[in-house]
Amino acid sequence: MIRLSVILLSLLLLLYPTAPTQAQAKIKAALPFAYTLDPTEDVYNEQISRKTRPLSATEFVVLQKQGQSEYSVDKYTDNLKKAWSAKVPVAGVETVIAFIRAKDAVLVITHRDNGQGSQQLHGHQINLATGATEKSLMLLEAPMTFRKANVAASEDGGRLLAYQYQTDQNQQITNIRGHLYDSQLTKIKDTNYTLGDLSTIFSADIQLSSNGDQYVSLISDNMQRLTVRRYTLAGATPKSLSVLAGGATGGNKLYILDGKYKLLPDGKLFGAVLTADEKTAVYHSLRTIKFDFEAEDMIFAEEFKFTPAYLESVNNMGKVRGVVAERLEDIYLSEILMTSENRLIVLAEKKFAAGGENAPYFGLELHLFAYNDVLNVSWNSVVMKQQEAPASQGFSGISYKANLSGNTLLSGNTLQLLTLEQLNGKHDLFLRSINTVTGAAKAPVALGLGVAKGSEVPYIKSFTAWLTEKELVTIARTAKASSSLQLLRLTLK
Repeated sequence: MIRLSVILLSLLLLLYPTAPTQAQAKIKAALPFAYTLDPTEDVYNEQISRKTRPLSATEFVVLQKQGQSEYSVDKYTDNLKKAWSAKVPVAGVETVIAFIRAKDAVLVITHRDNGQGSQQLHGHQINLATGATEKSLMLLEAPMTFRKANVAASEDGGRLLAYQYQTDQNQQITNIRGHLYDSQLTKIKDTNYTLGDLSTIFSADIQLSSNGDQYVSLISDNMQRLTVRRYTLAGATPKSLSVLAGGATGGNKLYILDGKYKLLPDGKLFGAVLTADEKTAVYHSLRTIKFDFEAEDMIFAEEFKFTPAYLESVNNMGKVRGVVAERLEDIYLSEILMTSENRLIVLAEKKFAAGGENAPYFGLELHLFAYNDVLNVSWNSVVMKQQEAPASQGFSGISYKANLSGNTLLSGNTLQLLTLEQLNGKHDLFLRSINTVTGAAKAPVALGLGVAKGSEVPYIKSFTAWLTEKELVTIARTAKASSSLQLLRLTLK
């Protein structure tokens, strides 16, 4: 009964907050900023979600793009003084696919079509102190007929894996080959993941630990099974943990619709999958799993089912803004967060394009699921928002940016969600604060920037980064300086 009341309270607070309060941010410094959106980027799954990398409470680096083929990395210090700018060499059909912060350098990874039937991954190591490009080399080469090659990096940037997929005639993954590097772009070893014992693999995700262990998450068996394998630098036989997340249940056949993964520093990996009915595509449940390879064990959270009552509760919330759905759809897992008190938060978002070549894009409600340290559900909530952007901008400005801040023994962390919205006549960046222990939420707060409206790009969320709990940087076009985007250094009040 207590748990239900907490859930209902958090739902009400998230849905029916009081009106947004007054401006809650001060512009500490501002600088005109030129940036060109990449038309080749996947608008649903942003290749580079963090184009700003904090270095300290006052310093950060950003990945700059001007024109169709001009990239640079720029370092800024206090009050937005530019310390240095380093050009990223590109040639022909080449784009940046990764921007990685390591201990003493930033790594920029590009994907190149060499025009001769091969795709290549190139790495550039840029010294954080001087801006000098200390190393540039080709990391991997594969036929263009293969799936697009990619990279994975450890959270600290100390390990980097460049890899390629090998598929059969049905585009199902049969093998993953790659090269493992350190932060100096020195090759450590070649990798080869032979996956012939699994059938119909359409989806694979790779996570790296700081010691070089590789965790490969695979959705196979006609989108019904989730398997995670750990490969180590020692080259021993990989350990494998597997669960049938789909399959027959209650007379229906389920499949895995989407998956998301989070690797912790201690080597434990969390996975979350959404399941749906194979015939109707109706959302069935969220399943969250902890993979512990040292114990060779899996811990399963209670399956969260998307019942008719859950849809009704979402629709009751949506009526406030005239948003009512006949069924749950277009909802995808967006993020898994771990708080300092070992609470896991899974976020999913409803986002879609309306249909048609130049149809607008929409970012609607967020679904939040919180678990305690033994994977019992603490609370779940829905954050109602209504965002729209033209096709030329996709999700570059809409959706959300999350940050975990603060920590006390009793109240835990605060989950901050920053969104570009139109609320109460204001077109602005709004900050929502949610207690990670109880799910209780404060009213959305307008930062007071007065973001400009119009056909020009108003805001690019991938540049938003917190330097401290009260200091953040972002890129936006304000109404007072609408002639260009601005790099803004903000202080939260």
